[in-house]
Amino acid sequence: MQILLYDKMQDATGAPAAIISPALSDRYTAATSFSVTFDSSEVVNCIGIGYTDATEVTITDGSDPQTVTLLYSETDELKYNNGLYIINQLDSASYTISHNGTFIGRVGIGEWRTLGTNPTKEIGFYTTNESRLTMAGQVIPGAGGYSGRRFEADVRYKFTETIYEDLRKAYNGQISKNYPFFIYTEDEQHKLPDTMLRFYARTKDASLLLQSSSYKFLYSYKFSFYEAF
Repeated sequence: MQILLYDKMQDATGAPAAIISPALSDRYTAATSFSVTFDSSEVVNCIGIGYTDATEVTITDGSDPQTVTLLYSETDELKYNNGLYIINQLDSASYTISHNGTFIGRVGIGEWRTLGTNPTKEIGFYTTNESRLTMAGQVIPGAGGYSGRRFEADVRYKFTETIYEDLRKAYNGQISKNYPFFIYTEDEQHKLPDTMLRFYARTKDASLLLQSSSYKFLYSYKFSFYEAF
């Protein structure tokens, strides 16, 4: 799977508050484009998109626009295809993001990393609903809960020093606060539903403890992803 571990948008200057909010219900509607800057040039080869009615999103460094097309369907699961989109590499201290919709939620930018996963996969669902069973055996539905999809991915000896550095940069401001990740599961599509090709998901535990039993800097970790909104 490809994943954006370190979202550089969080450290950019000029990003609207709704764009860097982990909650996709925080929508940016003031304009169909915005620009961000960095203190020095930053490499970007992917864009994470969460919750938009746009069919196209473009990122440019001023001379090389990269446009991604979002799948759109009237079905609930595909209507907002949140997740990671791969683009050609850009290297600039300023970027402009634009779209052809009326709103957009969180947008992440940075460098994607490939984390090969074990053949064993676990997919399913989760819920925060807490129904109550009465003394008469009747079920009283819980109120105010929500449900989503789950995805377990066991990554064995794929965390290199480069990937560890991404985790270090992202941990205090993003991972420790349980910010969801942008994910692209093309490599796992033979075992996952089409609707999980792209995924916006948080981990069950914000703590990270990598494991290794090799003589190289190669570590392992098992992700428990929970769909985020």
